[in-house]
Amino acid sequence: RLFALRRAFFGVNLNSLDLLVLVSDLVSAALYFVVGDIPSFSVLRICRLFRLVRCLKVLALSRELHIMMLSFASAMRAMFWAGIMLVVVLTLWSIIAVELLHPVNVRLAERGLYGDCSRCERA
Repeated sequence: RLFALRRAFFGVNLNSLDLLVLVSDLVSAALYFVVGDIPSFSVLRICRLFRLVRCLKVLALSRELHIMMLSFASAMRAMFWAGIMLVVVLTLWSIIAVELLHPVNVRLAERGLYGDCSRCERA
């Protein structure tokens, strides 16, 4: 693409990001062969994921694919909030269970039902 677009290649920010990721990968591979074990460039590897954003442009070309992509994003948003709600509800029920069951557990420990278990009363 660099050869075909020449100077216009650097006019697009995603092309510059692609070039940065590619050059950093080549440099890290060369250093690995020369030096051996090198620290990882995990931040730059995460930048590789940004290259996948370019694939989303292809999905926007077709109306049907664009609608599917929007529907998927909407569903993911709904699942995120459902997960948050699930965490909140489970936390509330666990607090209620501790408040209701702990006194019962202490009474059972006082009766000696747990035997020699020292942790059972605090559970």
